[in-house]
Amino acid sequence: MANATPRRGIDAEGRVVKAADSVTWRSLEILGAFDERHTHLSLSELSRRAALPIATAHRLSAELVRWGALERSGSDFVIGQRLWQIATLAPVQKDIAEIAAPHMQDVLFVTQNVVNLFILDGSSVLLLDRISGTRAGAPFRRPGSHLGLHASAAGKVMLAYEGMELLPRIGKLEAFTRHTITDRSRLAEEVKAVRQQGFGVSNQESGEDNFGLAVPVILPSGKIAAAIGVVSQKDPPPVGTVVPVLRIAARGIARSLVSRELA
Repeated sequence: MANATPRRGIDAEGRVVKAADSVTWRSLEILGAFDERHTHLSLSELSRRAALPIATAHRLSAELVRWGALERSGSDFVIGQRLWQIATLAPVQKDIAEIAAPHMQDVLFVTQNVVNLFILDGSSVLLLDRISGTRAGAPFRRPGSHLGLHASAAGKVMLAYEGMELLPRIGKLEAFTRHTITDRSRLAEEVKAVRQQGFGVSNQESGEDNFGLAVPVILPSGKIAAAIGVVSQKDPPPVGTVVPVLRIAARGIARSLVSRELA
């Protein structure tokens, strides 16, 4: 509608945004209210996070339940399986995750750590896929989660190979734990070291007792396609033994991506 009144909502990273006041957008605001920290939402929480009147949130959520985008879990709403099925059809999911899976299995077999695959998604990294075993410990995040560029090993890798301009130019860097680097000068020095050494680390910066290690997946063009890494709890992964394994996997993923494009 040409003269639509702007509305305010919350995007996937919890930021307030404005959009046209349409039924379609309001439905998307309902879906966008969910993230890795808000997987179960009551009607009132949906209304608040989507910045919609509770009557509107009630009507739209009921329609989304009928379609399968949402499901009921007790008195709360959760993302429905139909939406998940559609998401798996996205090219990035089918291509990179499918290609990376066997290489991630190799890393898991050798390191016995939870293995993660990340891609850049705006001003954060998206956990595209995760592989863990019975001896790898409890996973820290689930696929679909976003991590801060400044607070994760994969995020620092992206900053090193894509540039510090990925970070918001104004405002404070969010402190997820007391270990998170929020000083831009210190972060710039660490990112510079990541570029020099070819891998990034995070020490309890996204979560207490969680340590990450990641390397870039670099295409022949020099572009970074993804980052593959491991996460451990209580103790950092040993750099000397894990980084070579990750690099072998990253090269294998890059070769397979190029072969897929040429096929």
